[in-house]
Amino acid sequence: MQTDWNLIHIFPNKEKWIEEKEMLKEKIRKYETHLKQLKLNNFKEVLEEKIQIDEQIEKIYCYPKRFLDLNNQDEEHQNMFNEALQIYEQIVKLSQSFEKFILKNVENVQKFIAENPYYNRYLSLYLRKKEFQVENEELFAFLHHEQISFQELYRCLSENDLSFGYVMNEEGKEVLLTKKIYQDLLLSKKREIRKSAYIVYNEAYQKIQNTFAILLNKKYEIEFKQAQAQKFSSIISQKMFLDELPENTIENLMKVTNQNLLIFRKFSELKKQVLGLSELHIYDTSLPLGNVSKMKIELPQALEYAKKSLNILGEDYIKRIEEAFKEGWVDVYPKKNKRKMTFSCISYCGVPYASLNYHDNLISARNLVHELGHSIHTSYAKEQGHLYFEYSLFIAEVVAKVNEILFNEYMLTQNLPKEEQVYLLTSIIQALGNSLFSQMLLTEFEDAIIKEKEKNQTLTADTINQMYLQIFIKYNQESVILDDMIKFSWTKIPHLFMNRSYYLYQYTIGTALAIEIVHKLKNENLQPKYIEFLKIGNTKSIVESLKILNINLENEKYIKSAYQYLNEQIERLSEILK
Repeated sequence: MQTDWNLIHIFPNKEKWIEEKEMLKEKIRKYETHLKQLKLNNFKEVLEEKIQIDEQIEKIYCYPKRFLDLNNQDEEHQNMFNEALQIYEQIVKLSQSFEKFILKNVENVQKFIAENPYYNRYLSLYLRKKEFQVENEELFAFLHHEQISFQELYRCLSENDLSFGYVMNEEGKEVLLTKKIYQDLLLSKKREIRKSAYIVYNEAYQKIQNTFAILLNKKYEIEFKQAQAQKFSSIISQKMFLDELPENTIENLMKVTNQNLLIFRKFSELKKQVLGLSELHIYDTSLPLGNVSKMKIELPQALEYAKKSLNILGEDYIKRIEEAFKEGWVDVYPKKNKRKMTFSCISYCGVPYASLNYHDNLISARNLVHELGHSIHTSYAKEQGHLYFEYSLFIAEVVAKVNEILFNEYMLTQNLPKEEQVYLLTSIIQALGNSLFSQMLLTEFEDAIIKEKEKNQTLTADTINQMYLQIFIKYNQESVILDDMIKFSWTKIPHLFMNRSYYLYQYTIGTALAIEIVHKLKNENLQPKYIEFLKIGNTKSIVESLKILNINLENEKYIKSAYQYLNEQIERLSEILK
């Protein structure tokens, strides 16, 4: 079993990278000349040049980037990566010129598509922007620069400028609080330690809440101006257009979520009972109901669980998992200076690389199955060729969640001791609750803020605090004791500041769709259609892709089923605990 990345799948050595980089630079010079002379009679030639360059820059970019993923102190590959970035930025500018030509020659491009249907989807994604073409390009570029500057400000503020006080740890020693120590102390069995850490941690955010409010106002002001520059009436209409989704998608999610809020209260009440607490505070909610240390799963066992749980997806799917560990697709274990987060590379070059930091436990085993979902998905999508392999992040998360749910359900069939069953079910319910409720709470909060900003309102920290608190109260249904610190929780959500708006709902809808797909896999012999779905890449929109699985995104049935599924898991846990 190979547990390290084998990067020779991209280039055998640095010399080959340098050789191809120089070839690419020469191609770009020719492409730039041809682009300046672009007419309808040489359109296909220039189009194919562009496609080849887009494929090659990915290789030039990804090779050093993968080395940096493994060691962020690698100066040699950092220099190579910086070169790749400079070339990429040049290509982006040239692509903007190519897009302008398409949008100025819509009828002729449509004729070209009729004669060359292979390019239909690729060029149609350009053409659909015609109605929303930016007229003031300088303003749009300025707003983009402002957005990057704003994100950098938030990163500096949250990573460098926050200072926490001292707290008592489990050993009774006074320690300076950090984000990592805070997460550890929330797992303490001593409530006073949890409470003290919670107060000290939140006080740091409270002190600079006004700065966070300024940043949040700035973010949505920029995004609304960007939407207006593209002739959209609202931020949500712009985002749904970019995702090719119905504009009522998020509204439907919020409606069904609000109809099911009592479900999560059931779990909170159950948790309070099991933990022997008369009341549940925010600083109690991270406590596990089972003993984590007893769910030890080493890599060979995790891989066996993965293959057995995903066997429903067919022999070829399992064979690709085995190939992943023969050919060096997965870098499994932690290394010094390696990226801490788990991730998969949706890239055409090389193999579908995935990175873990495996720690012989249930969470790591589940992460393995999740990332394999991305990697195997990419391996199927690559059958479309470079032009159409890159599927949307929306679909990517649905597929990875399918694997997670199949893994969870398989593990629940094992003859585990009661304590492990409790821990396993609790972790499943918490993950589902986070996706189906917590992410929608934040989506609803963000939606409320955006609607105020679109009315040209400037929101103070006090106003934002109250807006968050009211939505929190509604979602928690009196299951958690309110304290004054809860209203500052929005300041601690990086996604609200660093990601595009209307991003978090995708976790909810992705989980709901995955639950529906797993149900169909088990009850409707969906496996052949599901593999076809994995091969779609970007040849179809999200809505059209899901139709292959007989799922209508505008039908609320699959969302309601997801909440019912969560309710069933809570009932199951209740039975085990009796």
